Amino acid sequence: MEEDRMNDLLVITACTGETGTLSLYRRQLADANIDFYVEPLEPFFATDFGATLTRFRNWSTKFAEYERLVFSDGFDVLFYGTREDVISKIPMDHVLMAAEKNCYPDSSIAQSIIDRYPDRGPHCFANGGLLAGTPKAIYEWSDNLEKHPLYLPCLINQGFYNTLLAEGSDLCRLDYTTSLLYCLYPVYAELEFEKGLPVNTLYGTHPHFLHANGRCPVDEMLQKYERSLQ
Repeated sequence: MEEDRMNDLLVITACTGETGTLSLYRRQLADANIDFYVEPLEPFFATDFGATLTRFRNWSTKFAEYERLVFSDGFDVLFYGTREDVISKIPMDHVLMAAEKNCYPDSSIAQSIIDRYPDRGPHCFANGGLLAGTPKAIYEWSDNLEKHPLYLPCLINQGFYNTLLAEGSDLCRLDYTTSLLYCLYPVYAELEFEKGLPVNTLYGTHPHFLHANGRCPVDEMLQKYERSLQ
C-alpha cells in the first residue's frame, strides 16, 4: 500500500548544476513527501524542441509506474503546498501547461491569441518551464506535437506552443487561472501568500509551482511569503 501511495506523483527536472533556487526547491518537495528526480545535463546540452520532446518521451517511459508527472525547470522554480493538492489538480486525459503574461519569443502573435481567448485573464500565453500530466498523456502529446505540420525540431518550444495557441489547437492546454502552475514574469502584484501558501487574488486560486521565468527577481515574492507567516 505504501509503494502504491508513493507512486502517485513525481516531479522531474534537468539541470547543469545545483544553481539558483534548486536546493530550496529540493527541500520543499522533500518536506511535502513528493518524489523528485534531477537529471544532470552537460553544460552545452541541446535546447532545441526536438531534444526537449525526446527527454519528455524518455522520462514518460522511464517513470511509467507513476500515476502523474510534473516536468519543471530546475534553477528558478519553487514549491508550496501538499502532495495531495497537486495530485488533485493534474488532469488524467491531457497535458496541462503553465501560462504567463508574456508572449515569447514572437510578440507579433500576442493579439491573435488574446482575440481567440477573450475571456482569459493576463496569463494567456504559453510558458515552457512547467507542465503536468500522466506518463501516457505526455508521451502521446509529444508524439502529436511532432506530427503537427508546423513542427520543426529546431524550434523554441515556447514559441511553438504560442503558435498552437494562436491557431486554437487542443495540443496547448493552459493553466490560465494558475490553479497549479504560476509564472512570475514580468510582474506579479496579484500573487499573495496566506499563511505560507500562494494565492492568485484575481481568481482565488492556489498555485503550487512558482516559476521565475526570465530570471524574474523573487525577493518580493519571498518577502510576501515571510510576512504571511507573521
